[in-house]
Amino acid sequence: MLISSIIKVKELSMNRFYVPFQAGLKSIWIDSSESHHIIHVKRLKTGDNIVLFNGMGIECNAEIVEINGNKVRVEANQYKTVNKENKVGVDIAFAVPKGKRSHFLIQKCTELGVRKLIPMNYTHSVVKLKAESSEKIEKWRKIAIEAAKQCGRNTITEIGDVVNFGDIIDNLDNYDLPLFACNQPDSNNLKNTLQEHLKVNNIVCFIGPEGGFTSNEIEMAKNAGCEFVSLGQRTLRVETAAIAVSAILSYHYSTN
Repeated sequence: MLISSIIKVKELSMNRFYVPFQAGLKSIWIDSSESHHIIHVKRLKTGDNIVLFNGMGIECNAEIVEINGNKVRVEANQYKTVNKENKVGVDIAFAVPKGKRSHFLIQKCTELGVRKLIPMNYTHSVVKLKAESSEKIEKWRKIAIEAAKQCGRNTITEIGDVVNFGDIIDNLDNYDLPLFACNQPDSNNLKNTLQEHLKVNNIVCFIGPEGGFTSNEIEMAKNAGCEFVSLGQRTLRVETAAIAVSAILSYHYSTN
């Protein structure tokens, strides 16, 4: 009996689908890519139970009651708010790496609870995106959704629009702790910096390109009041640095 219950819970956790529903609805139609996943990938049938989450912290259990073409209707019940978010809001402003390395960055940062990922254009960025790069941004948002489904998170990491460094560095009023990951002579160890800022609510960390920041960008960051932090003596790939910072921040503020 116990083993059977464990198996059912595990199956439910694997059959998680993102639907931007309003809490309290009894009957929900699913006609997005998620319905395709339910019908053709998972091959679920009427009577099967699934879990839906709306990307805003709410999930519910649901039973499939109708499959009509590419649409699925479910009866929802047991709505609940499940908060698996970090205690501190973390935004990562990252230089876009080449190829599919950005996919890995988005996936892992979502799993680690990053609130928002901001694709940046720095002077030495290898990949420079135009503000209207909607197709790539939309692809990244889908990756964030899939990562949230996999890791059991009910809130989806926001993928921001492409921003030039100069447009964001002077608008940091919403952040208690702006971090600038850069190996400068006056850069502090990240651990030591966090020990000096135990009570914060919102953090942004700037992750530059592998070619480094320009002297002008460094000066702008200093003038904006950023805390310069070192991630060690080795040159890290963008995705490595972003994931490392996300993991350190998540751990630090979950234990303090």
